[in-house]
Amino acid sequence: MEISIRELKANPARAIALAQQGQRVQITSHRKVVAELVMPRTEVEATAASADDLAMARLLASGLVAELATLPFKLPKPIRLRPSPDGKTMSDLVIEGRGPG
Repeated sequence: MEISIRELKANPARAIALAQQGQRVQITSHRKVVAELVMPRTEVEATAASADDLAMARLLASGLVAELATLPFKLPKPIRLRPSPDGKTMSDLVIEGRGPG
C-alpha cells in the first residue's frame, strides 16, 4: 500500500497498524516511493539461509559443483604457442586433424 509523507504525518498509527498486519507500506513523496515500512524480521528469519544458499548447498552436496566461484572471476593468462618449424599454427594443425570436409 502507498501513502504519502503527508498522510504518514497525519496518521502514523494507521501506517504502523498496516505494517503490523504484514503489509508493506510504501511511503511516497511527489508520487515516488522514497521509503518502505515493513515488519522487522524475526531472529529465525534473519539467521535462516537464503534460497540461493540452500540451492548452492544442495549442489555442493550432490557433487555437481566442486567449489564455490570467487568474484571477480579471472581467466588465466593465455598461452601463446609458436608456429611449428614448417610455419603451421595451432589452428592449421587442428584443421588438418579434423580431416576432409
